[in-house]
Amino acid sequence: MLEDDNKQLDLNEDSEVAADNEAGEIISESEIISESDVKPEEEIKPEEDKVSEDPVKSGDDVKPEEETKPEEETKPEETVNTDEAENTDEELTAEEVVASETENSAKKASKGFKLEKGTTAYEIFDWLRTICIGVLAGVFIVVFLIQRDNVYGDSMAPTLSSGDVVYAQKISNYFKSYKRGDIVVLDGHDMEGYNSKEYLIKRIVGLPGETVKIEDGHVYIKPVDSTEFFLLQENYISDVIATRMREEGLRKGYNEVTLGENEYYVLGDNRPVSNDSRNLGPFTNDRIKGVAIIRVYPLSEMKLL
Repeated sequence: MLEDDNKQLDLNEDSEVAADNEAGEIISESEIISESDVKPEEEIKPEEDKVSEDPVKSGDDVKPEEETKPEEETKPEETVNTDEAENTDEELTAEEVVASETENSAKKASKGFKLEKGTTAYEIFDWLRTICIGVLAGVFIVVFLIQRDNVYGDSMAPTLSSGDVVYAQKISNYFKSYKRGDIVVLDGHDMEGYNSKEYLIKRIVGLPGETVKIEDGHVYIKPVDSTEFFLLQENYISDVIATRMREEGLRKGYNEVTLGENEYYVLGDNRPVSNDSRNLGPFTNDRIKGVAIIRVYPLSEMKLL
């Protein structure tokens, strides 16, 4: 029994030893497993490497170097453009400098030629300026406003005599405004019965629309929309002067004429010697070149007409 007990003890010891060994082995295995499972530094490193690789991969995806290369390629173009802009700026500044220099030179020249009152140069310049203004004003007046005419012959005596100088205004020509009694300068060129190149100077006795009749040595006027003739009162001629028709005028029918809307009947004050509407017929308003307003020569007989 003892042996058995010893055996049992041995067995128990052996079992305990075996159990201890197994437990030790288990512990050692657990320790090994735990060490293999944990290995923090060895396993974290590849993760860190992976993490460190991620930015590299993201950087590779972005490819900053490859994308910056085109920018670097475009930089020379940009630098070229900026250089051209700088060159244009320099050119502009050079032009501005030239312009400013010309302006300064012009100012200096103007200052150099500036005339001061009281100097001889200023007086000469003032006289020349006055003469030029006077000439221009005279040309304007003569061409558009007033004309000078010389009288030849005695057809307007006693109002005007041969050799008189008169001035005629042209303002009425622009408005076609004339009245009875006006002494007018006329162009008789190409009219039947007139062969001279000079202008005529006569007096208006009949207005557009009126009927003029010459009879018994007098002039009669029938106004527009009237059925009666009225004797024309002519204070500018002598009572002894009679207004007579000539055979040629009678043949043309100018002894009684109804005037058109732009026609005028004219006569000279010296009726016996005057060549006028009694022989030439009515004058249209485009043949009237001016209205005599003043006799300026001879000076002793200067007067308004």
